[in-house]
Amino acid sequence: MDAFDYSAIDSGGVKRSGTLMASSAREARDLLRARALTPLDLNRSRKKAIKTGEISNSKSFGGGKIKHAELTRATRQLAILIDAATPVEDALRVTALQFEKSQMKGVLLSIRSQVVEGATLSQALRSQPDAFSDLYVAMVTSGEASGRLPEVLLRLADDLEAAQAIRRKIAGATAYPMVLSAVALIVIVVLMIFVVPKVVEQFDTFGQELPPLTRATIWLSEFLQSYGLILFALFIMIPIAFRYALKNKAMRRRWDGIKLRLPILGRLNRDVNAARFSRTMAGLVSAGTPALAAMDTAQHTLKNTVMRDAVGGAVERVRSGAPMSAALKETGVFPPLVTQMVMGGEASGDMGKMFAKSADYLEDEFNAQTTVFLTLLEPAIIILLAGVVLLVVAAIFLPILQLNTLAY
Repeated sequence: MDAFDYSAIDSGGVKRSGTLMASSAREARDLLRARALTPLDLNRSRKKAIKTGEISNSKSFGGGKIKHAELTRATRQLAILIDAATPVEDALRVTALQFEKSQMKGVLLSIRSQVVEGATLSQALRSQPDAFSDLYVAMVTSGEASGRLPEVLLRLADDLEAAQAIRRKIAGATAYPMVLSAVALIVIVVLMIFVVPKVVEQFDTFGQELPPLTRATIWLSEFLQSYGLILFALFIMIPIAFRYALKNKAMRRRWDGIKLRLPILGRLNRDVNAARFSRTMAGLVSAGTPALAAMDTAQHTLKNTVMRDAVGGAVERVRSGAPMSAALKETGVFPPLVTQMVMGGEASGDMGKMFAKSADYLEDEFNAQTTVFLTLLEPAIIILLAGVVLLVVAAIFLPILQLNTLAY
């Protein structure tokens, strides 16, 4: 099997180049087409692809990241095939055939080429960082070292499916409130900009002082007419500027600290991060990874930088000889349940099981809390927006009622 340097055009018309492994130029072209790339130039590489799994320009396997659902499906199929004593290279080929019109097919075929060449599965996975995270590769490495690769892949598939289920639940639960808020906001803006000014013209003929609510509504209407476009631009630009500001590490850490201190939302944020950390630790420790190395890897799955830095400090304390439960407790960012479970795991010698129980409990708590929170959020939004519309209507009708009262 040889290495081929190529240049090709992807489906978006962008020129890409890189190196891939193939037994012939024809197979190399077939691999490129499987990645949705149209070959322009293909030459045998002067540099032999090394067996450590590193390949030139490894990110150029078709453009863009692999979909979460496809990664989950591929992991599940690989686990089933390898558990059935199918050789890894054959399992990769069979799994790749299930993704006819997907970038995953090209990724799996590229990995298979490296495995056939002599690389281990984890080494080949490391050459595709856009498809497989460091955590994914670390767990596969642990599975290979302990001889429990099928079990580790099944655990990875379970974890990926659980993460996908949480994302779908949150997206589905927040869709209705977001649409409702957007529609109500549009209705209010239309009332203030187009309806209120027409009614105000009639108020000028009353010849009397208008109620405070009506005067405030008129002022707001005039403000929106004068500065509405500026407010709309700020509404678009502020979130963009905020996201850009969060790229600064100090700003990101400050914001993550604020999120942990928020009522209700702070606890949800802490629990979901702690559950992710516990789930990752359970997978790594159960796969045979040493506890210290597992902590060092699992800290990178934490999305909250305050918690991630806290675990980094805990890793150093464990390296110095402190018990893991004590080190995690000293961080002050983990729920007491986690540290108690870890203490029990240290006593029983089965930390993987204790971390798994912690993750199960925290995920159940997170699901229950988000269900209650989102259930209450919908009527709260409806009541709030109905109140705003009612105030606008009241501001319009109060002068009319006042005039009728004076007429009597």
